[in-house]
Amino acid sequence: MEFNDVYRNERVTRKFTNRKVNEKLLAKIIMQAQQSPSLLNSQPWKAYMVTGGALKDLKQAVKQQIADEVEPHEDFAPTLDLNWDSYPSQNMAAVGASQPYFFNNKIDLFKDANDTMFNAQDVVFLTIPKSSPYWSVFDLGIFSQSIMLLAINEGLAVMPAHSIVAYPELARKYGQIPDDELVGMAIGLGFADKSAEVNDPKYIPARLPFEKIYKLVK
Repeated sequence: MEFNDVYRNERVTRKFTNRKVNEKLLAKIIMQAQQSPSLLNSQPWKAYMVTGGALKDLKQAVKQQIADEVEPHEDFAPTLDLNWDSYPSQNMAAVGASQPYFFNNKIDLFKDANDTMFNAQDVVFLTIPKSSPYWSVFDLGIFSQSIMLLAINEGLAVMPAHSIVAYPELARKYGQIPDDELVGMAIGLGFADKSAEVNDPKYIPARLPFEKIYKLVK
């Protein structure tokens, strides 16, 4: 696929079909993503692909946590300060107000998809060592973006979701992730359910005017 096509097609998928991705293709995508740059070539990331019975058990355990009203407690919680600065707060408010999608009886569809891990049949959990500097979080973001673009290039759909790492102890248990690693984020990989209303192709979040985020200094 041409790069511009890959980039334009980078959209999150809120519901996947039941079709699994070939395990060799999943491994190929992660292997290619290893070419991502990192500070001093530290390559701090590791990837744990959870699928099959392990993913089924994980989903059930997460569902129980949600039913028990257990508050999310991400490993990155100390750095996930959601007291946003006024600039992104205003952006979120403006963008949200411009999207009637979420206010047209679709929020329940999104919540259901969110609580069921978007029906993803394959989820990759991405980690960094607990002793990592904050810069490794930036490296992990680069690695994550590489995975998503490579997956899209292979005809797959993606869903990077904060909610999937809400209960890191469960990710460790079912993903066999060591205790000395931070569960940073997770990406659902698979095939988009094009018949699902929650995957409405008309819903494309607006972007800020370019001049608001770009400044050329000579």
